[in-house]
Amino acid sequence: MAPTGRPTGNVLIVGAGPTGLLLAGDLAAAGIGCTVLERRAEETSNLTRAFAVHARTLETLDARGAADPLIAAGTRVGSLRLLGATALDLSRLPGRFPFVLVVPQYETERVLKERALAAGAEIVHGAEVTALRQDAAGVDVDVRTAGGGTATRRASYVVGADGVRSTVRRELGLPFPGRAAVRSVMLADVRLDEAPAATLTVGAAADAFAFVAPFGDGWYRVIAWNRRHQAPDSEPVDMAELRETVRRALGTDHGMRDPRWTSRFHSDERQVPRYRVGRVFLAGDAAHVHSPAGGQGMNTGIQDAANLGWKIAAELWGWAPSWLLDSYHEERYPVGRQVLRGSGALLRFALAEPYWLRAARGAAAWAATHVRPVARRMAGAVSGIDTAYPAPRGAHRLTGRRAPDVPLAGSPSRLYELLGEGMFVLVVAANDPAVTYLATKRWAGRVHCALAGGATRTTALVRPDGYIAWATDETAPDRRAAEIRDALGHWCGPPADRAVHEPRRIGSLPGDGDQRRS
Repeated sequence: MAPTGRPTGNVLIVGAGPTGLLLAGDLAAAGIGCTVLERRAEETSNLTRAFAVHARTLETLDARGAADPLIAAGTRVGSLRLLGATALDLSRLPGRFPFVLVVPQYETERVLKERALAAGAEIVHGAEVTALRQDAAGVDVDVRTAGGGTATRRASYVVGADGVRSTVRRELGLPFPGRAAVRSVMLADVRLDEAPAATLTVGAAADAFAFVAPFGDGWYRVIAWNRRHQAPDSEPVDMAELRETVRRALGTDHGMRDPRWTSRFHSDERQVPRYRVGRVFLAGDAAHVHSPAGGQGMNTGIQDAANLGWKIAAELWGWAPSWLLDSYHEERYPVGRQVLRGSGALLRFALAEPYWLRAARGAAAWAATHVRPVARRMAGAVSGIDTAYPAPRGAHRLTGRRAPDVPLAGSPSRLYELLGEGMFVLVVAANDPAVTYLATKRWAGRVHCALAGGATRTTALVRPDGYIAWATDETAPDRRAAEIRDALGHWCGPPADRAVHEPRRIGSLPGDGDQRRS
């Protein structure tokens, strides 16, 4: 497609959870017409499935100006209990966020919703998707409204972020292979007479597991599992059983009382085999679901959205390389598989019954506490800081890895502030007029050029999602410029004499997108 002054299509997102809302904000901020369809009729909810926002997700939110408002609503925790009494130290993580943020999911949704609306996204509640059909030029989505009426919406692309029971996934005819990781998990929102000493409280015995987290308003979410009583999801939660299970796992029930809500569920480990089918993508729990151990689910979904949004925007602005949209599955599927396996292993260790498994749990717990390389790898994996994407053979050692929030000369003063505009950032080691011309003229509107604020030999091209697309330590100006030109052409499409689009700040309104041309 030839670059034009307007995007060539629009996007429908199904599901207004954290994954769908971050994606909507990214697309709208990039000038793409974007609508979110949410089955729930209410616009706000105190529903909380996830409490942990990890360091890599906070970096992702920081690039979008959303980290500080969310941190203000939560509690920073410098360690995370994973295996028995072991506390995984997060204070040594690199970057601005060496902690896990404990905050109810509805606060995360509130911050992301405000950003998406400010960017110009449309969010429609009481809109249940019932079917979809796609052709070479777009996707038709059948929607049932809260009033009982029906309508069909058309979009260039559709993203299913509609959870574990995804209608979009069902309509694509995709399997969701896997199994139940744990059954008959009890949930309750309660008052406690005695506040736990730790912000996040977790413990396990041979036949019981319990987790307690605060909402911040005097209410607590309790999650518990009782090996002695494996009931179906439809069976009500008995408070006597809940208290007794928590006492076995934690040694006390903290004076649990006055439940305002209870439920019972089972936790699955499943992953869809393909994240893309034609013009339809799956993200978050619609693509993968795993055990709650380590608090990975919501964070993984948000990272799916961060990976996908700029790629769809590039396609609709007309400059995406032909392979770019397919790279979403190629990059995110292995991450989802790794999280599924890792969180599943943590859960099995926590609920271990045979002696040899309990012994292995103790050894792993000791290593996570006392062996620094092991502790560093575990913290990097759980926090998402060490997540990396495949790099070509012979690529620079930094290619595919998370870009650190390096200082920049001038304003903005750090990389993640500049990434907030949704463009590539070419961080150069030294001023070079030829390189600056390439980035600011030939690839205008797609690439920022910034001078590193400290001494370095490395020049790096950073993707809009904060990962390093390409890097070099070449110091010869002519060779460095040639390498940069090749990297820009590979990642950012063919050069142009004028900007494909002018980047806009989040508060401005997007233009209306035409239907995508086939």
